[in-house]
Amino acid sequence: MQKVVRDIGLFVVAPLAILGGLTAWMFAATAQPCSNAITQQLASPDGRFNAVVFVRSCTTAPGFSSNISILVKDGILADGPGNLFASDGHPEQLGFSLQWQSTGKDSLQLNVTSKIRGTVLHADPVWSANPNITATYQFGNTATTSGH
Repeated sequence: MQKVVRDIGLFVVAPLAILGGLTAWMFAATAQPCSNAITQQLASPDGRFNAVVFVRSCTTAPGFSSNISILVKDGILADGPGNLFASDGHPEQLGFSLQWQSTGKDSLQLNVTSKIRGTVLHADPVWSANPNITATYQFGNTATTSGH
């Protein structure tokens, strides 16, 4: 009788415990630690690009970050920080305003203003995917100009 109980434990319970542990590990490993939620979008004057303001929140860190990405028309927002700008704080609290401006035949400039300045994590003056798209930033009374 003891052999039967030992065999049940060895061949039934142990594999179920291992399977349960692996399943829990897979769910934990695939859980998204961060999420993005779009708060504002603005199409460029030529309609080829969109400036997207979004809030990013992560389970591994408290609080929110405000981000801006430039996407090609009908592009999908990546699961990551902004490709142009990121700062701490929620976009609605910081009061972002975006305005596109044509600066030449194939050149565009995105003017970003906010009522309140958060801690800036990065503010690129030129979009890395297209050097003909630049950005200016004005936070409160402080202005940072673009690379053009």
